[in-house]
Amino acid sequence: MVHQELKNSDYRIRKLIGTLGLCLPFILLIVKGQLLASISHYYYCTLSSLFFIIILSAFALFLISYKGYKKDPATEVISDDFITNIGGLAALIVVFVPTQCIGSTSASIDLICERKDYPLFGHDNMIKNIIHIISAAIFILSMGWMSKYKFTRNKGDINNKLYRICGNIVFISVGLIFFMIILEKLEIGKGLWFFKYYVFIFETTAVVPFGISWLIKGKVIDDMRHFKNTYL
Repeated sequence: MVHQELKNSDYRIRKLIGTLGLCLPFILLIVKGQLLASISHYYYCTLSSLFFIIILSAFALFLISYKGYKKDPATEVISDDFITNIGGLAALIVVFVPTQCIGSTSASIDLICERKDYPLFGHDNMIKNIIHIISAAIFILSMGWMSKYKFTRNKGDINNKLYRICGNIVFISVGLIFFMIILEKLEIGKGLWFFKYYVFIFETTAVVPFGISWLIKGKVIDDMRHFKNTYL
């Protein structure tokens, strides 16, 4: 790949995307104070829904704003810009077409679902739920693709192994979610505690690794070293 220089704004966007990915599940968990069936179910809680909408919307806008490297016609089929635009649009769909108001594992949310007193774009529509799931998968997979395939184009980068590991963890996590959905349909392992929260757990194991890879690719380690040498 021909060497290209990125704008400082691209590095800042990388750090912001990484920070959002790393913090999203933990912020929602702390704000709600309760583990729910999935990250998306926090949409139905008053305070956590604000963080969910703000963080996912910020994710989307940063991804759409990110340009990255120009496509190398000799080695690449799609550009950074194309992948992040797809991921950003998918993230917006996740916000505007939320998950179905059912099976949250929260009594307060279940009551909202029973009353059909949905907040904002809340719903109990199966088709919308499928759109939400597909969009969430595209969003997360696009981030995994960036980590494994786009961040490793520079063969001399000492962090390439880490980027590949992060990308693989993202792909495996998404695969495990769909595998567990199949088990759920077959009613296998339904009584296990883990079964109630597998979506949240594997969503977390997906967004945290891509958050780490984006932070490192944004040169956050160099920034920390510079801060240490300058102020400490």
